[in-house]
Amino acid sequence: MRVVRATSTSTSIALITGIIITFIFISLVPVCAYSSLLITEVYPKTMVKGEPDEYIVLINNCAHSVDIANWSITDNEAKFTFPHVSIPPGREIYLARKTAVYARPDADVIVATLKLKPGTAFALRDRGDEVILRDNHGRVADVLIYGDSPYNGPGWRGEPLKKPLSGMVFHRKAYEDTDTASDWVILPPGASYHPPELISVTNTSVTTFVSPDCSFTALKSELDNASSSLYLNLYEFDNNKLLEPILDALHRGVRVYLLLEGRPVGGMEDEERYIAEQIASNGGTVRFAHDRFLNHAKYAIIDDKTLILMSENWKYTGVPYDRTYGNRGWGIVIRNREIAHYFMDLFLDDLQRAKADTNTETDASLSRGMGIGMKMNSKSQMEKEIPAGGYYTPVFKPHTMTTNFTVIPVLAPDSALSSGTILDMIRNAKRYIHVELFSAAMYWGDEPNPFISALVEASRRGCDVKILLDSKYLENDNNNDEVVSALNRIARSSNLSLEAKLADLDSLGLAKVHNKGLVVDGKKVLITSLNWNAHSIYNREAGVIIDNSAIASFYDRVFLYDWNACSSTNEHEHARERTPEMQVLYIILTLCASFLIFQLVRWYQRRWR
Repeated sequence: MRVVRATSTSTSIALITGIIITFIFISLVPVCAYSSLLITEVYPKTMVKGEPDEYIVLINNCAHSVDIANWSITDNEAKFTFPHVSIPPGREIYLARKTAVYARPDADVIVATLKLKPGTAFALRDRGDEVILRDNHGRVADVLIYGDSPYNGPGWRGEPLKKPLSGMVFHRKAYEDTDTASDWVILPPGASYHPPELISVTNTSVTTFVSPDCSFTALKSELDNASSSLYLNLYEFDNNKLLEPILDALHRGVRVYLLLEGRPVGGMEDEERYIAEQIASNGGTVRFAHDRFLNHAKYAIIDDKTLILMSENWKYTGVPYDRTYGNRGWGIVIRNREIAHYFMDLFLDDLQRAKADTNTETDASLSRGMGIGMKMNSKSQMEKEIPAGGYYTPVFKPHTMTTNFTVIPVLAPDSALSSGTILDMIRNAKRYIHVELFSAAMYWGDEPNPFISALVEASRRGCDVKILLDSKYLENDNNNDEVVSALNRIARSSNLSLEAKLADLDSLGLAKVHNKGLVVDGKKVLITSLNWNAHSIYNREAGVIIDNSAIASFYDRVFLYDWNACSSTNEHEHARERTPEMQVLYIILTLCASFLIFQLVRWYQRRWR
């Protein structure tokens, strides 16, 4: 009897357990259409007049095809109801107002035109709106809100996304949906999201180097050893001395791909056109980025296993052949396949966008400049770039070591402001922070610079914070000199261990400080192309955070060398702090003092005659 009852009880328990497991499985696996679709992209503010190329992207995040008949999408002003459309698993459907001007044509996606009732229009407002996806039962499946949208319903929690930037897309980071702004990032149309990853490496060879001391030597050595492929993403490239090893690589059969910014500030130099022509005419592939914001990265991938990353453009002052004059910049060579592949994915993603549209002003102007027999004399160019006097004495040599470390790639616009990258690096500092920058601003529009704010907070925690900024370009307000003055005022008023300086370029013998580096506690170092101003976080920028004391200490020594060469008191800073009223007061006091001295002298002379 007991055995029978036990068997009966076991059977009942097994049956109940099976029902519960089945229920849980059905609940968790998206077998129905509801909960299987997500909004993944919204392009509300385009670059085309009238914005006919606005679009919305949905993805089937389910394990099977989904028929979205009678699903709808609305901005609470117009509503589009889907006909019978079957979306395969993992596939996307693009909803565009006019597919003829669709911003990202792709044969592997479904494109639908937002056809509405006569007299209605599905147009996303620039200042703010909501995008609401409902299933075939009218239930809210997903929501995105931005700007001044007053939406306060299901599918979204917390603050809306900020107002859209012209030519940029709201892009979902991943398919986990928290219904908050943290799910989203702003990217160029057609770009993929590259999340920050913690990459741990062992027994990996790295070479640390700086400009102007030894960057040319370090780069040329790597280029000379390229055997199969060379991928270059550069904001600017006009150094003929670096063209030579690339042409040699092409003649050895190395595949060369060059991605340049198509509209650099100030326009493209003839030297850069010549270099692009030479690489293309010798079998290389040359493309030009023309996103809404700049392609400002400076990195190279060699043979799918080596990454070279710098703060410097490949110019005569960025990577100088003559080491006695140039910019201060940091660079590193990392010989590791996993890290190289991360940046390879990034490069290919950016390359496909540059390649997709060749009808740009840049391409047309470049083609006019190619094939005309342009000849450059690198020696005369070098003489033009280097002024008389003020030469730099090289101090630092490339340093190669094999060690263990961790790397976090830092990209803009993808992850520069994400948790786990630069802000966390500053917030987790315990002892000190050393910063050397080409460009920074106290305010990004109406908001404080988050990096600067984090530095101030670090000093309030007891960290010693030193910031060295370039002093060459100080025109306009909200520039480096204002940052220096503001930080030093904060330090004095709160008695903080915080000091900011403008670089003394004459004492250093540098053309400018073009670095964008950061060292924390002698343990972590940031090497990047990212300046600390409002538009830079939307550029394509590339960098790495490396956690290794031997690597970080190399750049710390460079920082302290530059810091110690600059005086503690900056005359320009004090001049900026003198208001016109103060200057008038100084003049009056000076005149009064002179008058009193004059009267005293006359009195003395009369008395002793």
